[in-house]
Formats: sequence, C-alpha cells, structure tokens
Amino acid sequence: MRSIVFEGNTWAEYEDLRDKDKVLHKNLCKILKEMQRNQPSEGLGKPEQLKHTLSSFWSRRLSQKDRVIYKFDDQYIYVFAIGGHYDTL
Repeated sequence: MRSIVFEGNTWAEYEDLRDKDKVLHKNLCKILKEMQRNQPSEGLGKPEQLKHTLSSFWSRRLSQKDRVIYKFDDQYIYVFAIGGHYDTL
C-alpha cells in the first residue's frame, strides 16, 4: 500500500475542503483510498495523465470543475493540488 504525501499547502487545502464542502471531501477521501489500494493510474475519477510540461502528473475528477493533481511511484502518492481545474500548479 502506497503512502500519501501532501506537497506544499495541499494539507491545508484538504482541511479547508473538509470544512467547506463535505461531499467533495468525501469524494476526495474515496479516491485517495482507492489509489492507495490499487493502481493510481486506474479507477474512480477518470484518471488522466497530463500533457506537455506536466506530463509526469496525473489528474482525477472530484467534481465537474474540481480535480486532484498527483504523481506516484512504487511507495508514495504525492498530492500537488486539490480544487480548481489545474489553476494551482
């Protein structure tokens, strides 16, 4: 099982989301648990590898406009952004 690492201020974004939007927070938790247990490039939220200069990152949908942006290796899942459509990278 991979460990989750919140990069930069993403832990604060996670905490804010828990207070502001419980449904979105629940979706995020569900996706993070699934990524830990299974392959992070498959599953809920339509995983999509980003393109061009962000090609080492992946994105999953939390809602129509909100995404979680992450990277992964054999041991860790690195969360780089939670929320608006790529605007925090």
